[in-house]
Amino acid sequence: MEYLLVMSLSGSTMTSMHLLLRLLLKDKTCARFYDLLARVAILYYLIPLPYLKKYYAAAFRVIWTESSLEISRVPLTWRNHIVHAEGTMHVNIFAGMQTAAAIVWMMGVGVLLAGQVAEYVSLARAAARYADRVMISEQRIFLDGLKEQYGIRRRVFLYETTAEERTITFGFFRPVIVCSRDVASREAELLVRHELVHIKRMDVLWKLFMQLAVMLHWCNPMVWILRRDFEQVCECSCDETVMHGKTKEEVKEYLRLMIEEAREKKTERGSPRWKSDFGDNAQKIRERMENLMRGKKWNRIAAVMLVATLAFANSMTVFAYRDSFERELPENTSQEEIEMTMQNDTFLFIPEEMDEEVVREFKQAEMLDVVQEIQYDRQFMDETGNIYPIAEDDGIEPYCNHTFVSGTGYDHTKTSDGGCIMREFYAQRCSKCGYVIQGDWINTITFAKCPH
Repeated sequence: MEYLLVMSLSGSTMTSMHLLLRLLLKDKTCARFYDLLARVAILYYLIPLPYLKKYYAAAFRVIWTESSLEISRVPLTWRNHIVHAEGTMHVNIFAGMQTAAAIVWMMGVGVLLAGQVAEYVSLARAAARYADRVMISEQRIFLDGLKEQYGIRRRVFLYETTAEERTITFGFFRPVIVCSRDVASREAELLVRHELVHIKRMDVLWKLFMQLAVMLHWCNPMVWILRRDFEQVCECSCDETVMHGKTKEEVKEYLRLMIEEAREKKTERGSPRWKSDFGDNAQKIRERMENLMRGKKWNRIAAVMLVATLAFANSMTVFAYRDSFERELPENTSQEEIEMTMQNDTFLFIPEEMDEEVVREFKQAEMLDVVQEIQYDRQFMDETGNIYPIAEDDGIEPYCNHTFVSGTGYDHTKTSDGGCIMREFYAQRCSKCGYVIQGDWINTITFAKCPH
């Protein structure tokens, strides 16, 4: 689930940039820029960025010198902590919570998927009405001429429908345009141009990607906002492309056609969102008209560079993913030792490139931090810094219902030459009777002169 959360975070960040720029630059930038930005946001919802984390980390290690690498203790409380022992996998509470969340997530995906299947069946039935049709020569010549203007090499089919239906495009591999006007009319040319731009930009595929993002991140409100906004900027940018380089009279003619389509055509409720149509929503049509009348300029190079910069900056969310911590315990490990390992809340992170001498110095310095805290030859220190002596086994209550607290144990032994040996190990202590379970050794350091 953490992979999905990082993808959702990345997509939401990009969506926020998209919405903020739309708000601040609404009257200054054309819809094609917002359309490009929205498509990048869709990709961030779908690309598993955590897989790229190791490549980013390798790149940063090349840029920065090894001296910038640091040894640190990484908390395990809110991280997937997995322990393999005796052929069984044990997970911490956080990993269990993610499993429960994954079940709820899959239920939501199942509901949305069922709805999409129902929409697909509806679209398939509508498409079946044109399965046996053959384009007449007039339609073929008309379509081929427009395809050549837009540089479209894909096979596209064009059929006429009744005046009550609206002009739509469905299908990706073999797109079908259903036009509500006579192909000999000027209106048909404008409508088909609009649909061909959708086909050239593969808008049907991008709308399918948008639906997939909605299904994967259904619990994230930002993805629903992006879907609604993407449908609008997609149509606005398509209008701009169709009317690029046209005269004011041609733009007015296009706007009149847009109004007629919105007024005359019926609304198909529940229509699949992976098809394209000219549209009939009054509010959306008004926004498209206002966008065209502003006549904003389009600078492709500047737009691509700005979007690429924002996309790269947003990709830094890859470091929000925390790697799972897995540990293999030796055979014949007791259940108490397994539980103690599971409850350890930190582990020592040492970069692979770190020099052994630096590691040794770090461990020595870390041990020196607790030198002054040594009060007993064998002692236990809990997470809050409280220190308790480790009692002998014969002084332990044999029938205690233990309640263990995680911490660190220390074994202090003096040598004959006046020095001492300090050993540090993972440990757990019963808060009721004082019984201590000793875990793996963490560090051992020898002092030439005992400072305790």
